[in-house]
Amino acid sequence: MKKLLPLTLALLLNITAFGQVNIKEINESLAKINDRLYASKYEVSNKLYMSFLNSLKESNKTNLLSIAQIDTLKWIDKLSYNEPYVHYYHSHPAYQNYPVVNINYEGANLFCEWLTGQYNSDPKRKFKKVLFRLPSEKEWTTAAQAGDSTAIYPWEGKGLRNKKGQIMCNFKWESINTLELNGKGIDNADITAPVKSYWKNNFGLYNMSGNAAEMINEKGIVKGGSWRDDSEYLKTQTKYKYDGNAQTFVGFRYFAEILEK
Repeated sequence: MKKLLPLTLALLLNITAFGQVNIKEINESLAKINDRLYASKYEVSNKLYMSFLNSLKESNKTNLLSIAQIDTLKWIDKLSYNEPYVHYYHSHPAYQNYPVVNINYEGANLFCEWLTGQYNSDPKRKFKKVLFRLPSEKEWTTAAQAGDSTAIYPWEGKGLRNKKGQIMCNFKWESINTLELNGKGIDNADITAPVKSYWKNNFGLYNMSGNAAEMINEKGIVKGGSWRDDSEYLKTQTKYKYDGNAQTFVGFRYFAEILEK
């Protein structure tokens, strides 16, 4: 039997295929939360995270690379048996705009440190000095609710469908009563969906609920729910614990604290 490694050789060989960070894309990804805080419109993608790993590899920072690496074998654990994803999800170009998962809390923080350095050294940056980081729970909730502190979900209304009967996000829809959904429970996603999917909230943020549960600055806590969670986890006020290690259902999005305009 062929032996699999947590970070496969195929993955390392394909890191360069995703290129370097594009400062224009980072500028355009920032959505305003308030005068001093912006959030990425999207969950961090495989493409962007691969740029980070490639930078560590090129700089010979093997100690940091070992911390930040993607644990591809999580796709075949007892709760997420999807062996083909071991080989393809994090390295095939077809998945470059899907959310990066299977990374730990430390890896997400290292990514934010790297992006901060990349951004602040680029002459084409939008702001003079920025700190990219994971959000606090309050910051994440404020961003998800998009100006409405009573919002149950990142979208308007109290349900999981819009007026056309379309599912509003990527979650474990099988947990919802089939009759309630009137046969319209399909969320158009197998596991995850691309980071620009479904509908943005009033701050312009996509997938604040569902797709990948998102890390906050408190280790082991995620918000928003994921592709494998039921509807209770999608609510803006809900948070839940996990072990802080790499998981198939956990990703993150960066927030940008504006230090100098």
